Amino acid sequence: MYDRHRAASVASGAVALVFTLGALPGAAYAAGQGHGVRAQETSLSREGYWPLENAPGGTAPNVEPEGLPLTLNGDAWIYHNEDIFGDPALVDQGDLRLDGDADWAATSAAPVDGDGSFTLAARARLAAADDRTHTVLSLPGSDADRLAIRYQAATGKWEVVVSTKDKANAPQVVITEEQDLPDDDPHGVGDHLAAVFDAPARELRFYVNGQLATTSTAVDTTSWTASGGLQVGRSAIHDEYFQGTVDEVRAYSGAATPTMISQMASLTGAPDL
Repeated sequence: MYDRHRAASVASGAVALVFTLGALPGAAYAAGQGHGVRAQETSLSREGYWPLENAPGGTAPNVEPEGLPLTLNGDAWIYHNEDIFGDPALVDQGDLRLDGDADWAATSAAPVDGDGSFTLAARARLAAADDRTHTVLSLPGSDADRLAIRYQAATGKWEVVVSTKDKANAPQVVITEEQDLPDDDPHGVGDHLAAVFDAPARELRFYVNGQLATTSTAVDTTSWTASGGLQVGRSAIHDEYFQGTVDEVRAYSGAATPTMISQMASLTGAPDL
C-alpha cells in the first residue's frame, strides 16, 4: 500500500578524457595548494537534502529550512511504504519512482554554483541496465551539463561526467566505475553514487557505495557556474531520462570527506549529516 503524489547522448563530437576506477585506497586525499583564489576553500555547507519521503502537492521538501524544494514533473511520484510486508523503499519509508518517459524532479535554481568545490549524491536503482543512457543527477548550464552522474549504455557502467565549458561539444572529463556494476535487482537497494569536485586540489572524485578506488580521481580544472536547477532523473541538456528509483538526494557547497560519503551511503537516513 502506498501514497502516490503525482506531478501533472552527449552531443556528438565531444572530446572525452576517460578515467577508469581500480582498487580501493586506504587514505583520503589532501587538498591541493596554490590553485588560485579558491585554493584555501575548507568550509562545507549543506545546500540541499531531499529524503524523498513525501511530496505534498507534487513538491518534495528540502530538509534545509531555506533550501530549494524539488518539483516533480511528468509522472514522477513518491512511493511510500505503509505496510511492513510491502515493497520496501530504498531508504526509510519513501523514494522517488520514475518510469523513464519524460519524468523527473528539479529545483528552480542551482543549489550549488559549480565554480568552486561541491558535492552531489543520491542512491539510485535502475529498472534495467539496458541500451539507454540514464542520468540520475545533473547540474546544467545553458548548453552543457556542469556535472552529470549517469548509467552509460555504451559501457554498462556508472560514470560521472563534467563538461569543461558551457558549450555544446565541449571537452569532457569522465570517470567510469569498473568494480561495481549497477544494481538493477527490483528488490535490491541500488547503488549510492557521489561526485565530489575539489577545486583547490583540482580533482574530480567518484564514489560508488561509499568507496573511492585508486584511479577514481581525475584532474579537473573546470570552473564555470551552473545556471539551471538540479535535475533528478534526467539531463536538461540531453534528456537521458532515468527509469528506476532515486532516494536520498544531497547537494553541498564544498568537498565532502570520505568519511561523510561513507555515512551518506548508509541505508538509514541521516538528517544531521
